Parts: sequence; C-alpha cells; structure tokens
Amino acid sequence: MNAKKLKEAVNVLNESLDGALMATDIWGSGTGTAIAGYNQNPQATALFDKVTDYMRKALKGAGFPDIKDYYLLEMENNAMVVVLQFKEQGFQWGILVDSNKVNLGMLLNISVPAARKAFLEAYND
Repeated sequence: MNAKKLKEAVNVLNESLDGALMATDIWGSGTGTAIAGYNQNPQATALFDKVTDYMRKALKGAGFPDIKDYYLLEMENNAMVVVLQFKEQGFQWGILVDSNKVNLGMLLNISVPAARKAFLEAYND
C-alpha cells in the first residue's frame, strides 16, 4: 500500500465532491481503525465497521446476496453516508457528504468510481 497515493485518493474524492465532503475514513475491515481520511471520526469508523459486519451476516442469514461495491444511508440534517467495499483487499471507505451540496448521480457515477480507482491504485502500488 502506497501511503502517499492513499492520501491522494482522499484528495481526489474531496476535489470531485467540490465542497460536499464533510468527512471520510479508510479503514481495514474488522479493525475499525482508519489508515487515511479527512475530518476523521474514529467513533464513526468503528461504528460503520460493525454496521457492515452486521449487515453482511443479516443478509446472508436471510438468504440475500452480499453487499457489492457500496451501501448508502440517507440521514437527517442533509447528511448522506456511502461506505465503499473493497472485500478482496480487506478495506472499507466511509464517506460523509452534505446531500444539499452534491447531486446523487454525480456522487454515484463520478465520485465513487474515481475514489475506488484511486484507492486500488494506492493499494496495488
């Protein structure tokens, strides 16, 4: 993992969201400990690590397929969380955005794919 490129991946996300990014963390799945981020929130990182684990177990128990590339939560106070999944690499990337400042299509079709690509480049370097 290239730490410099990982920080660049966070910058790519921040720039693509053009002022909508409130906070972000990248962490190892199962650890809840961030390795990179912006306006980091260790409690949120640990929480979403547990949420992902719980959802995967609940989905499997109900006979549903696993989470693919991400899940999204629309929250009160114009907040939206996207948690990217990098299952093969063993990482997750939580993104908190102001939903008043970002278009959902832009978020899911431009920012998320750019962030995924930048993370994988950092991971594989």
